[in-house]
Amino acid sequence: MVSAISASSGGLLAATQRYATAAEGIATIGTSLPSATQVDLSTTAVQLMQEKTNIGMNTAILKSTLESERRVLDILA
Repeated sequence: MVSAISASSGGLLAATQRYATAAEGIATIGTSLPSATQVDLSTTAVQLMQEKTNIGMNTAILKSTLESERRVLDILA
């Protein structure tokens, strides 16, 4: 179960970093104010949605793994 915690924690960290990068990209576009024909936020918006889902999924896996470990420890106690 330790590997599941490690994997979900690593996935959570990676997804959080990618989310921050995408959000930073949107902030940069907002400050440079290019012409309307040069702005395409669809890719960045999709990335934000994907990373939000990845964060939720990795959080759920982490919670589930920790709950399973708690139950095993309760059984062994």
